Amino acid sequence: MTVKLTDLRDDIDAIILDLRRERNDGEIPIADALARIRSELSGKISDAANQLIDLTLRKLIHDVSGRKRLSLAMVGQTSLFGHYSGIPAMITTGRGRKRDTTKATFQEADAWLSAREKEDTDVRTKNEKFKQMVEELRPFIQAPIDTLEDAARRKFELETVHASHL
Repeated sequence: MTVKLTDLRDDIDAIILDLRRERNDGEIPIADALARIRSELSGKISDAANQLIDLTLRKLIHDVSGRKRLSLAMVGQTSLFGHYSGIPAMITTGRGRKRDTTKATFQEADAWLSAREKEDTDVRTKNEKFKQMVEELRPFIQAPIDTLEDAARRKFELETVHASHL
């Protein structure tokens, strides 16, 4: 029998409400909540195990891919993105799809940033460095399908040529 996660979520909500009613201070230790949920919903949890594993793994993938990196790509031993900090490792490019940030097109980067403009100030602030990087690389676009890495390579090569002429 397949259990709907929405039903399981409702059952968990009911247990949490019961725990809140039982405690005068309103604090519910997670360990207590987990013990009660496992005890009362063990059958449903077993039936939904694969769905729960997939849900947890999706969350972990999202968490890992959203982490900020100091350096995204290397040319030999030189980092193309080394002076940019706070850049997400991956960005969402569609429902259930992520792409390595360096392989993202400018259209994908713009869509990702635009989607986050609607979020709260803290989220927008966290993405300012990524937005700044995209804008600094934008002059180096040569084709609509260029990736951030393509533009960064062109910028790096141009800066290297200028530095060697000094």
